[in-house]
Amino acid sequence: MGTFSTLTNGITELRIRVSKMKVLLILAALLFLVQNTSAAQMSGFAARYYQDDGTTSEEPTEVPLYPTITIGKKTVQMEDIHLADISSTPVNKDSSARWVCLHDDDDTNYWFISDNEMGAGLLTALVIARDGTHKECAKTTEPVSVSVANVPLLNATHGNLVKLFGRKEIVKKKAVLFYQETPVQNGFIQSNTVSYYFDGEKVRGVIIGQITSN
Repeated sequence: MGTFSTLTNGITELRIRVSKMKVLLILAALLFLVQNTSAAQMSGFAARYYQDDGTTSEEPTEVPLYPTITIGKKTVQMEDIHLADISSTPVNKDSSARWVCLHDDDDTNYWFISDNEMGAGLLTALVIARDGTHKECAKTTEPVSVSVANVPLLNATHGNLVKLFGRKEIVKKKAVLFYQETPVQNGFIQSNTVSYYFDGEKVRGVIIGQITSN
């Protein structure tokens, strides 16, 4: 009788261990999925959005850096429009940002980005590059137009940036960020930025940003 009881207890204990093992395996699988889902970041040149290695030269300027953005007949204003209202394309998300990406007939990619910490779903950055096709970039037949006053973007050179901004020291820089700060209301400051990333004398891509804070 004792042997039977011992055997029964052993079987019960084994079942409990197997059940615990199943739970642990399920939890591990869920953790793996969550980690891989959150790791799905922007690809191509837009990956520069996550990188802050301290090598980008930051230069203040009085040159207006507020962008004018249109998609077809729609005007898009930074910090005023939600990403979901920019396009019917699903909004992507990771631990740092939300974004939608459009690829136009000119083979240019436009990543419309909302910073998770400051953006609350509103457009706070725009990455522009001609760097091929990416699975998250939806083809658009509507023309996309982006301009920043008289500031060149993808067609910029070190030479015309030096002439415009008067910063001779940027001639040999591979990356440079220009920023303009404008007081708005109630003690808030609107910061507009344009960042250039060079491959030799050719611009690889541009990042335009706007954040208002106190």
